[in-house]
Amino acid sequence: MITGAQSILVIHTAGLARTTLALPALRSLRQHFPQSRITVVSGATATELLRLAQCADEVLPVGRFRHGEIVAPGKFYRSTKSLGALRRLYFDLAIPFHSGAETEILLQFAQPQARLDKEKTLPQGIQAVLERVSKALSPHSAVRPHLAHEYLRKLEPLGVRPLEAEPRLNTDRAADEHLEKFLQKHGVAFGELLVGIHPGAGLKQNVWPQERFASLAARLIHNFNARVLVFAGPHERGQAKRLVSALPAKRALAFEAPKLPDLISAFARLSLLVANHSGPAHVAAAVGTPVVVISPHPQATAEDVLGPRCEHVRGAHIELISEEAVYEAACRLLKINRAEFLRSR
Repeated sequence: MITGAQSILVIHTAGLARTTLALPALRSLRQHFPQSRITVVSGATATELLRLAQCADEVLPVGRFRHGEIVAPGKFYRSTKSLGALRRLYFDLAIPFHSGAETEILLQFAQPQARLDKEKTLPQGIQAVLERVSKALSPHSAVRPHLAHEYLRKLEPLGVRPLEAEPRLNTDRAADEHLEKFLQKHGVAFGELLVGIHPGAGLKQNVWPQERFASLAARLIHNFNARVLVFAGPHERGQAKRLVSALPAKRALAFEAPKLPDLISAFARLSLLVANHSGPAHVAAAVGTPVVVISPHPQATAEDVLGPRCEHVRGAHIELISEEAVYEAACRLLKINRAEFLRSR
């Protein structure tokens, strides 16, 4: 068991979803090694998330090789600086959260004194073939442990005990103030029922039809007198405004391509978020927002959104999930949220 590491490197080049799911492990590692310097190599899009989580002394953003991010303008410069820092810094211990060529390249730059590998894995191609064969032979086998818990298990050889089982995030005060000014400008009163809609996702096959999001939002406006915030990422510009234009006048606002701290503050302000299974859904759940997740997976998966008030509406195909099923889930979470509010008064 390694007990005296003074400088620890964690390699986790992932997007918002997997980075959010790694937060319980990173927080537990921080608690177990309070005096050590912890550096995390992160996917470029998730860097700010880790900074807000305050679970590392330094976060080095690297564009993900397999997504071509490393050669994107801006990300290439930041990635080059991060690789230079890896080469200069000294690390007693490296903890790779994922195996693969990308991780091995980063380890070559870092040259740590030791690395933590819970188990030796087969090459990815062979591993994928074996997994397909295993699934074919036993299609009803149990779902593998959730990814958040897998990350925690990777730290067991260090004697790290879990601090929490679900991701948790706090908002940035400056972003909170910026959000309140935005809402006040558009006449949204404090305490007014605010519902979020996130109709996008990284994969097109995970996107619920836009017209169903519009119809669902209209029902929530009509039946709950809700105000609606429609979110869109940097690669979805115009999507939120188009959806808002289909809703009753002055009852919906577009929130397009916000900075991550602003997005997190907006999620924290919501009474409910309805979203596709995507990174933002994970982030919203981590900040404590009730979330209806529209999932194209008929069974629970190792990357399901984790949160105390989270409900997955599932289907074998995303378009087979009915508006009524999503609306009923939204109503259930709104009623629970409202009951909790009244009990706290």
